[in-house]
Amino acid sequence: MAAKTNELELILREHRFSVTKQRRLIFDLLTDQEPMTMYELYDRARGRLDRASTYRIVTLFEKLCIVQRINIGWKYKIELSDKFAEHHHHLTCLKCRRVIPISEGELENFIQCLAVTHEFRPIEHQVEVQGYCGGCAVELPT
Repeated sequence: MAAKTNELELILREHRFSVTKQRRLIFDLLTDQEPMTMYELYDRARGRLDRASTYRIVTLFEKLCIVQRINIGWKYKIELSDKFAEHHHHLTCLKCRRVIPISEGELENFIQCLAVTHEFRPIEHQVEVQGYCGGCAVELPT
C-alpha cells in the first residue's frame, strides 16, 4: 500500500497538484477494491467529502491516468488504473451490473499475436465481456 501511495504522490507532484487528505481518501477507497460507481464511492466517503469534491477528484485522477472508467452501457464504474493494480479485464453482468475482474494470460497472448499479425503496436487495451453472472443467468427464461 505504501508503494502505491508513494506513486500517487509522485504523479500528483509531477503535475503540480497538492497531495491532499481528500485525494488520498478517494485513492484509499479505490485501492484493492472492485470497481464502483460514483454513487458508491461518494457513499463510502460520506461525511468526509462532499459530492462535488468527489467528482472533481475523480475527474482529476482520470486526467492523470490514476483511475479508469469501465463503461457499462451508458453508465460506468471507476477503478484504479494499471499503474496501481495488476492489469486485468472484466466480465460485466447485464442484469445486476456486477463487474468481475479477470486476469487471463491467454487473452494477453492473443492480443499480442493480433498486433504482430497486423503490424500494430498496442499501447493499452481494455476488454469487457458482457453477459449474465451465475446468479442472474439462473433467473433468465430458457
